[in-house]
Amino acid sequence: MSIDVAWIASKFPALTGLRPLARGGQKLVFSAAHASDGDVVLKLLLRESSGDRLEREVLAGQLVECDRVPRILETGVLPTPIGECIWVREERIAGSTLRPVLSNGPMALASVMRLARQLLETLAIAEEKRIVHRDIKPENVMVDEQGDYWLLDFGLARLLDMDSLTATHLPFGVGTLGYSAPEQFRNQKRLIDARADLFSLGVLLYECVVGFNPFRQGARDELEILSRVETMRLPRINHPDDMHGKFGDFVAALTQKHRTQRPRSVADALAWLYEIEASNRRS
Repeated sequence: MSIDVAWIASKFPALTGLRPLARGGQKLVFSAAHASDGDVVLKLLLRESSGDRLEREVLAGQLVECDRVPRILETGVLPTPIGECIWVREERIAGSTLRPVLSNGPMALASVMRLARQLLETLAIAEEKRIVHRDIKPENVMVDEQGDYWLLDFGLARLLDMDSLTATHLPFGVGTLGYSAPEQFRNQKRLIDARADLFSLGVLLYECVVGFNPFRQGARDELEILSRVETMRLPRINHPDDMHGKFGDFVAALTQKHRTQRPRSVADALAWLYEIEASNRRS
């Protein structure tokens, strides 16, 4: 998908400094400045390809009203030379995604604990609205200049009270290999709930502590990644700053293969993490 930047700028006169940020499939993302809203992100997606998904992304982002999800400021529809596009203007967060951060090696455990708490607090709000993010990974988590963590991109979100957009007959569901829970990539729709996000979060936390994702590291191909997710138990985290191994227990529970062996809900997982933090403060 390609549209002339000058042409796009002419359709959004309230924006200045329009600059491409990302391009993927039928989606374009730009950074810009708005006179009253400050730094913003403009997303355009060709409606005929996956308009329903973008509409779900917008709805999910609006429903998850949280300090750690960028605010959606305005949406609309734009006829373009290549077809009708849905556009979204949202708050832009100054910072970096976790992917370049992890390229420098493992994160400090205190930072990982902060990441866990802030993402769980965000996911607890999503759970209350019956929304499953379904794509938690380093590229979709941003750390801002204050060291706070933001959850990005609800483009694959599942709204449990709405019909699924993924065809039931497909052997694999949407998500990212090596982060998606077994029931998610196996497209077992009736089994997908917030516990799928807990699995992905657990993998992310593990990667932040050790510096790599064992499901993906050194895998020959996608099939090997899938096999590892279904059969390989992640080695236990043993970190010198993890008092009594409580955070290691927590991550091990999140990454269980069977959802019934994970915490029953995001709320339960968050309460458990609060207990670990309180215990660490007392020690």
